[in-house]
Amino acid sequence: MTSDFSVIFKKYSMPAIFLVAGLGTLYIGITKDQGSMFMVASILMFIAGAASVIYSSGKLKSTLIYVFGGLAAIAAAYTFFVTWNSVDETMTYNENYKKCKEIAKQNLQDVRFVQKLYAEKNGVYISNWDDLVTFVKEGKVNKIIQEGVVPAEKITSAERDYLYHDNRPIDENMTEEEAYRLSLWKEGPRYNELFKDFVRDTIEVSLLESKFLSTAYQSAREKQGLYPFSPDSLPIIPYTNGKERWIMETADSVMMGESKVPALYIHGFIPFAEYKGKNGDKEEMHLGTLSSNNLSGSWEE
Repeated sequence: MTSDFSVIFKKYSMPAIFLVAGLGTLYIGITKDQGSMFMVASILMFIAGAASVIYSSGKLKSTLIYVFGGLAAIAAAYTFFVTWNSVDETMTYNENYKKCKEIAKQNLQDVRFVQKLYAEKNGVYISNWDDLVTFVKEGKVNKIIQEGVVPAEKITSAERDYLYHDNRPIDENMTEEEAYRLSLWKEGPRYNELFKDFVRDTIEVSLLESKFLSTAYQSAREKQGLYPFSPDSLPIIPYTNGKERWIMETADSVMMGESKVPALYIHGFIPFAEYKGKNGDKEEMHLGTLSSNNLSGSWEE
């Protein structure tokens, strides 16, 4: 009796495990709304378990085993195809998400740079995209030229008379302000010796050329795998075929304590999400706020 039970157990234990596992995964797949790949795998497991039980009972001919095997092979090939296609689509989606977000981040950082320069000079932010693009293309910014170093010497009495017209003591080395003023005194006794090559000046240069067409900036974009800079691309949300623009809002006077400051808020949705299918394949990105002069971006929070 014990010997017969042992034989039956050895004969049916593994097929029964496959059958039960197949039934269990089928139940989970149906009740938990699993994907097609999970369902195919569940069906394969159930078929394998059922075929094994029937074959072990001696009621299934070897020909049918080949038929079931062939069907299982076809199903396995289909599962492989679905799996590969799903993985490939996910990888492509994730790559596009990363690239889209990187481009969006760089563009918003560039807009922030431009708006800060404009606000420093004009006290307000540019309120629309057309004016911002025009400013990037045609705007001028101040560039400080610094050549030479402050001489590590005290000014002479003659230089003191030229600078201050008084008898103040000369007990410290000259300051940068003093060196600058003496560099303008071409008739000074030490002009050729100390100040001829000392330059401190401010000139206006093209914003586009000095910042966005500079070698350093272009190299940085290239290292990030970004396309060459174009002012016209700044308003555009990446990967929308030029159809979607960032929304830009400004306020000229926002109370910060006892002071009034300008405020800037740029926001929009990129057409990808961190995980495919999340939030309708969209992710919000923004820069600044209308409640203060904070210009931090959502990627920095």
